[in-house]
Amino acid sequence: MEKELIIMVIMIVAIASVTFTEGFKQYLRLRKVTKMEINQDELELLRKQNRHLESRVQTLEKIVTDGSYDLKQQINSL
Repeated sequence: MEKELIIMVIMIVAIASVTFTEGFKQYLRLRKVTKMEINQDELELLRKQNRHLESRVQTLEKIVTDGSYDLKQQINSL
């Protein structure tokens, strides 16, 4: 009876260990995917902001380099 009890305890510990290990692996995989999704979303937001700022810079360059643009007059009118 004592041997059967020891074998049963060993099997329960082994099954619990495998179950915990597989669950932890799954948790790490999900965490990694979520982190990658967050990074992708943040990267896309930064790209949009960059395109917007490039557009603004191009507009300002056109204004400043335009020959008919009188910067001093525009500043004084503000």
